[in-house]
Amino acid sequence: MSRARSFVVTLVALTACNESSNSPTTGTDASTTAATDPGTAGTDASTDPPATTTSATSDEPTTTSPTGTTGGEAGPTYYRDIKAILDAKCATCHRPGDIAPFSLTTYEEAGMFAKILGPAIESRIMPPWPPGADCNQFAHDRDLTDDERELVLAWIAADAPEGDPNDAPPPPDDDAPPIAYDVQIGIPEPFTPPQGVADDYRCFLLDWPKDQETYATAFTIEPGAREIVHHVIAFIIPPDELADFEALDAADPGPGYPCYGGPGGEASPRAQWLGAWVPGASSGALPEGTGIRVKPGSKIAMQMHYHPNGAPIADQSTIMVRTAETVARPALLLPIAHPGWMVDAPAMTIPAGEADVVHSFTIDLGSVIQYLYKDEAIGVGKPLLAHMAGVHMHTRGARASLVVESGGAPEACLIDVPRWDFNWQGIYEFAAPLTVEPTDTVRLECHFDNSAGDSSLKWGEGTEDEMCLGMVYVSTDSP
Repeated sequence: MSRARSFVVTLVALTACNESSNSPTTGTDASTTAATDPGTAGTDASTDPPATTTSATSDEPTTTSPTGTTGGEAGPTYYRDIKAILDAKCATCHRPGDIAPFSLTTYEEAGMFAKILGPAIESRIMPPWPPGADCNQFAHDRDLTDDERELVLAWIAADAPEGDPNDAPPPPDDDAPPIAYDVQIGIPEPFTPPQGVADDYRCFLLDWPKDQETYATAFTIEPGAREIVHHVIAFIIPPDELADFEALDAADPGPGYPCYGGPGGEASPRAQWLGAWVPGASSGALPEGTGIRVKPGSKIAMQMHYHPNGAPIADQSTIMVRTAETVARPALLLPIAHPGWMVDAPAMTIPAGEADVVHSFTIDLGSVIQYLYKDEAIGVGKPLLAHMAGVHMHTRGARASLVVESGGAPEACLIDVPRWDFNWQGIYEFAAPLTVEPTDTVRLECHFDNSAGDSSLKWGEGTEDEMCLGMVYVSTDSP
């Protein structure tokens, strides 16, 4: 029996035991359908620039941009009010050579594209920030505040006045101390994603270079081709799980192997996240004093999401990791999912034609740790600090959340993604950690919209399959 299937059997037994004992660590599944549509998921950031038009008296293409004015405007102006917002929340992606389809680093650029920014900002598609504001507060929040959103929309409605260049804000503060990354591993040879596809997902197995146990305390990506790298997720594959993944790699003649919902293979649902990167990510450091253990002999499955732009562009991205021999608070990144969904017992069925199908699962974190990390003593029977959380579904996902339940106490929301978009996913650090007591449980809830589908869906790795997975980054409560 493989370790992955053993994991399923063990957690199913845990679930059944919890249900029969009526203890607070009960694992449950709830599947319901409703006739109402919860709303469509947010869409990708890839907005094409407006088409140019040709003047009747000239062979040169022309574009329309607002008439700039300077000095004395009562309303918002680019230099006085808008540039600082765009620099902080938009230009980390909307800059030359990056993933966004146009740049927003100058007045000429911002003014030219102002009219197409309005609908994306008003609908909250842009900037891409999946976590809902009513659930939790997060570090490195890329979302616009209500005041910022209103200010930018008022500027656009006023025909994007330029204002006085002397009012320009200082350059964005990039004075954060550099992170001393000591591990650098990456795609061994340039890889060109296939053309003619909107998205390409490919995994590369990379050797972990350390020959002793270490803790990863920071993680980032150096994209080889920023204009096509949409996001990257790195998974730790421990030595005793390598065979499945190496077989996938060997079966594909090209560099790496295709992957979609995870790093691939039967053990994919239990592969541990090392880190994730998206364009505009502002920090690679894990929460202070914490780190994820990586065993010697492990490999890193580097899942690349490419968004080809029509040109044959080769990528050779690199993972950068800072390691330490010890950390004050050893940390674990825990996957949360009903083990029965993976073997159809019960099946995570999403019927065709249904607009709101809900699957949920509740379990205590100690039960997850006991199986996944038998040689880890942290967290079992003791309080934990939750630092980060994320959720994962595929393209029929509509909404997902993770909450901590404490008996009769009010729920503590870890993360809620009210408009799921597969193209914008990650794990998000809290502004302040949350204590999870041993008697608390964590409830995962996923909503799916299969109203346009002509067949039922279940858990699986494929593009047309689905998943309902939560991730919680936890550490010991005290050093």
